[in-house]
Amino acid sequence: MEEMTGKETVKNMEHLLKLLHKEWERPGRTKAEVSVDIADKKTVETRIAEEIQDRQKQLENENMDFKECMELSKENFVLLRLAKKIKKAADRARRRENAVSFTVEMDKEEYRLFSELIRVQEV
Repeated sequence: MEEMTGKETVKNMEHLLKLLHKEWERPGRTKAEVSVDIADKKTVETRIAEEIQDRQKQLENENMDFKECMELSKENFVLLRLAKKIKKAADRARRRENAVSFTVEMDKEEYRLFSELIRVQEV
């Protein structure tokens, strides 16, 4: 068996990360539905955006091991996925007259991060 060169190893790692990013962009099964008041939309979006930026700064500035780096990257992809869902649901609600809230379907990871960032009242 041939030894892999440093360039080949880097190329393989880059390919692996591309595959992970594709996987992280896909949501899992819906585990929760969260209703967001339209008046709270901006606050929710701002809080998620701030969290994404904070995590990105951590990735760029802190000395983390590979595992920690991958966990933080994955959470950022989940937050980005969630931000897209919230925007899409809010846009749909805005097109409806008299809409006071909108519902966002979330998978387990999205709900966990959302409930850590935003106070959730369970019904």
